[in-house]
Amino acid sequence: MALDPMLSTSADARTGGTTIIYALVFLGFFGGALVSPALSPMFLHPVENGVLPEGTSMARRAFLLGVAMGMMRLGEFFGSPVLGRLSDRLGRRTVLAAAMGITGLGNFAIAWSIGVDQIWLIVLSQFLIGFSGVLLVLAQAEIAGRFKGVEKTRRFGYVYLASSLAYVFAPAIGGHLADRKQFAWASYPLVFTVAGVISIACALVVLWRFPASVPQGPVPGAETPRPGPLAEFSDAFRLPSFRTLLVVNFFLYLGIDFVFQFNPVFFVQKWSLTSSEVGWLMSYTSVSMVATQWLLIRPVGQRLTPRSATAASAVVLGALLAFQVVPDRWQWLLLILPLVGAAMSLATTNMSALLSDTAGEKAQGRMLGVAHSIRVLGSALLCFGGGVLAGFAPQYPILIGGIAALVAAALLRLGSRQASPVTP
Repeated sequence: MALDPMLSTSADARTGGTTIIYALVFLGFFGGALVSPALSPMFLHPVENGVLPEGTSMARRAFLLGVAMGMMRLGEFFGSPVLGRLSDRLGRRTVLAAAMGITGLGNFAIAWSIGVDQIWLIVLSQFLIGFSGVLLVLAQAEIAGRFKGVEKTRRFGYVYLASSLAYVFAPAIGGHLADRKQFAWASYPLVFTVAGVISIACALVVLWRFPASVPQGPVPGAETPRPGPLAEFSDAFRLPSFRTLLVVNFFLYLGIDFVFQFNPVFFVQKWSLTSSEVGWLMSYTSVSMVATQWLLIRPVGQRLTPRSATAASAVVLGALLAFQVVPDRWQWLLLILPLVGAAMSLATTNMSALLSDTAGEKAQGRMLGVAHSIRVLGSALLCFGGGVLAGFAPQYPILIGGIAALVAAALLRLGSRQASPVTP
């Protein structure tokens, strides 16, 4: 039986351009993952050309590292809802190209500031990079406009697969680019410079090949939206079905971001690992994330709803984070980290699908941007507070992350009422 040409054309229109979206997510996250193993040693090691004087106490080093990481998340908090709404109204391509260009400039500024020992410029550049960090949000919004149901969850899995695949390679490469024990020419400025070049290249690729989404423009008869992130949050929290998920998202990503932000800190503080060694462990974790997204997202999605899958994954993640701080030998991480990666993959993919299912078709960029911003608000708080906690004991931030994941699971179980779609 021949296919209906109209159905075939419609399918092609939805599917066309998704490959470049996955490629951009990979490249964008590759640049970010390059610097991820360098930031903690750069602040915490008293030698190796760090950015703080040799006599700086470990408590102060951990605090300043938390400030630097927190400023990036604070930038995301303000930037995600604003750029998400702009992408709905102006189109994803223009907003994403500008954001990637700003990210590149921020990385170049950090590379320069390391050489001249300007800590304040590192902190300011981190905020700038965070403000423009909307690649994942806009990729998800573009996918959500093309697919529905289980297929949308599967495509979200591919987005996370692309980001996790970047973390398989980039941390190990970036750790070596920053570690002078590995190469005489390695340095911290070098790894940030390479990340900046990759971001600028991504901006050019966006302008060249990213799908030209149709700007939605204002909804006829609707009230003119108030500008600013606080207004976006106020509007989103007026919607009961979305409000509950925003709170769940906040706690879930507290747990997940503690892993991404403070696992390197934990490794450096507890075992004095170098940037290259931290990079290898981060890449190792990402292998399980890729395998999970490639092999498990679809079968899990066919058996469990996004709500159930997210809750179960959050429970497992909370238990694993509590177990991670127990061993005295780092070799135990070889067993624990792949399980942590698998739990995070299932949780993030299904949580994104749950949020997207609750948002209206014309509000994907806006609502996913708000959800991302709420997430990074929690991450900013954990970075500021986690830096203080890590100054007392390296395991404290990891334990708080495990508790946050369990809280998210409990909230999902309690809020079993089906969410109604959000109107733009």
